[in-house]
Amino acid sequence: MWTRRRIAPILTIAAAVVVVVIGVSGAALLTHTAVELGRFARADARRATFIHAAGQPLVPGVSVRAVDLAGTLARLKYVETRASPTGPGQFRRTSGAWDIALRSDGEPRNTGPGGGNAQGPDRLRLELRGDRIARVLRNNQPLSGTALEGEVLTGAGERSGEDFRPVRLAEVPMMVLRAFLAAEDHRFYEHRGLDLRGLVRAAWANARAGRVKQGGSTITQQLVKNRLLTPRRTFLRKLDEAWLATVIDWRYPKERILEGYLNEIYLGQRGPLSIRGVGAAARAFFGKEVHQLTLAEGALLAGITRAPNSHSPTTNPGRARERRDAVLARMRELGWINETDQKTAAAHPVRVRSTPPPGQTAPYFTDLVQEELEQRFGDEPALETRGVHVVTSLDVALQRFAEAAVARGLDRLETRYSRLRRSEPGDKLQAALIALDPATGHVRALAGGRDYIASQFNRATLGHRQPGSAFKPFVYAAALGVRASSDENNRVLTAASLVDDTPIVRNVDGKPWSPRNYEDRYEGRVSVRRALVASLNAATLRVADAVGLDQVVATAQALGIDSHLDTVPAVTLGAFEVTPLELARAYLPFANGGLSPRGAATLTAIHTADGTSLDPGGEAAKTVLSPAGAYLMTSLLGGVIDSGTATAARGIAPAGTLAGKTGTTNDARDAWFVGYAPNLLAIVWVGFDDAHAHGLSGAEAALPIWMDFMRQALDAYPASPFPVPSGITFADIDTTNGKLANRYCPAVARETFLAGTEPPVCTDHGGPVDQVVDWWRRFRNWIRGR
Repeated sequence: MWTRRRIAPILTIAAAVVVVVIGVSGAALLTHTAVELGRFARADARRATFIHAAGQPLVPGVSVRAVDLAGTLARLKYVETRASPTGPGQFRRTSGAWDIALRSDGEPRNTGPGGGNAQGPDRLRLELRGDRIARVLRNNQPLSGTALEGEVLTGAGERSGEDFRPVRLAEVPMMVLRAFLAAEDHRFYEHRGLDLRGLVRAAWANARAGRVKQGGSTITQQLVKNRLLTPRRTFLRKLDEAWLATVIDWRYPKERILEGYLNEIYLGQRGPLSIRGVGAAARAFFGKEVHQLTLAEGALLAGITRAPNSHSPTTNPGRARERRDAVLARMRELGWINETDQKTAAAHPVRVRSTPPPGQTAPYFTDLVQEELEQRFGDEPALETRGVHVVTSLDVALQRFAEAAVARGLDRLETRYSRLRRSEPGDKLQAALIALDPATGHVRALAGGRDYIASQFNRATLGHRQPGSAFKPFVYAAALGVRASSDENNRVLTAASLVDDTPIVRNVDGKPWSPRNYEDRYEGRVSVRRALVASLNAATLRVADAVGLDQVVATAQALGIDSHLDTVPAVTLGAFEVTPLELARAYLPFANGGLSPRGAATLTAIHTADGTSLDPGGEAAKTVLSPAGAYLMTSLLGGVIDSGTATAARGIAPAGTLAGKTGTTNDARDAWFVGYAPNLLAIVWVGFDDAHAHGLSGAEAALPIWMDFMRQALDAYPASPFPVPSGITFADIDTTNGKLANRYCPAVARETFLAGTEPPVCTDHGGPVDQVVDWWRRFRNWIRGR
């Protein structure tokens, strides 16, 4: 028989066990909650980290038409007015000037009274000559130039395979917000993360219908599920979701939760890409910014939220319309719109873009930004603070030009050469285009392929291909001794030196190797300039022999080629693989006076919410060429356009403004052109991903795309001729022997030299016979009255 004395210890033990279980469970719950809150905070910070393009430059000479200044201001939420702007975020344009009332901090805000400083907003005035900026004034004070705030490209929390563009809650029109609240959680501002009334109402409706007709999840629960949990429908997962939603609603203000939801919500697919958030959806479906959405468009997006693929307005416009009208009816029932608003929006046809461009601007570029952020910061907490702004180097106008040039160029090639057409998207002819700022090395535009939706592989940064003849400038730079560390012993040749362009055979690994010229054409005795301008393989190999393969490889590496190069004869003809970005950056010293930028390719500034600036990372630029040496190489590469393999580009800019080099591999698998003006360098590669031979030269395949891009770029941002630095001399050369010409030399050309490297005066001409010939020539000209 159990007595009280016997039962007491058992009850004590049981109570202790219960206390321990409760304690352990409570500790586990607290630990789990803390961990999940930390994950939520990190995800929230990442999603609220805005990656911006560079601000639109506004300097004298810029064409406001070519850069689409009106479109830029609209995307930045500036409002055009007929009268003079009175509040920040407004602008007016006339035939002779643009007046822009700037925002004080560069952050998007609603325009209206009360903005700006005590004296009103800063006023920017652009005085025009035609469509070009002639003068820039800020508050009536002249400036050498300025820039607008940068457009938002994406967020640091973008996931692979996503089309994502974050927005701030203030950017979303009130009617669009109410559409989502009406569709998903009209009591959002009344409950504390878990809506018990909504759960009971949904359960009753589902019981009456005999199927799942309504959901009881709040917006907070949906955000928790998207950010922290799996989509599995289990009791424990729903219980965890409810608990975390309650905690997060207690921890964060409603506005922050709603903003997170609008940026996190899944709104369908575009090929392999998930449309994530209303910012990406506005662009994907309507080609608009979120602040430009109408009530009908906002209700449509809100309506498809529960089944974005089956109710997609692209594939099922009928279902999408039904859901939109249901949302409008709910908004009317809640008193958030009147009957006229409902009928007007419901009468609006469902019109979406059938073949939308990527909603995210410059997707290949932003992938590179994400990589650089990861390399620079990794797991450091620098980007784990909400409100970080990452400023990049992207020029939105140049990016638009690059994407258009690639698309048009590939279409032209496939139209002209039917053998290049392939039906499968993954097999199509591809191209990559990168534009760099010569002064900084920053990427100004980047197209990593013809269609990001079809393929997210970034050929501009990840594609390793042979550069072919585009490698040759490094051979000539070595032979001419233009490196900053060069002395007279390294200068084995000048631009006027003569080399043989005849068939040549080398023994490589016990086997004969004989590089052939393009179309097997040889020119005999030629100048170094002619050898580079005409891209003569045999002559180039002899130039490499003169300086040594080790010097060729060392020069290429000093200028920025990081890929492995062997000291074998084939290296002189570009037989080793590089990436387009790597090759483009190695050309920068030719364009900028000898500097090799070593910093980040895309990051220019990083600002935290408290105003702290983070170092984007990277080394200081290195001087690898003398300014005179860089100009000498530019002079030679300018000859490629004036009289060499790229003469088709002569007409797109004034003389002395462009330089570049074609590149073609021997098997015609890769076609290249690298060219530059003083203010912009661009590279184009064309080929198949499977390395199938297309049979086209760099001049045939890559150069037309480069010309298309540079024609647009130089129209928007005009360039001046390359300045001549000290240490350069010019002289007339007898082209028959490479010596300084005298008055009797029969063939004379102007040539560029490093000071002190000029050849001796010609002594081959000027004997008695030459004097008689010269006398007869002058007498004949006198008779003809010349």
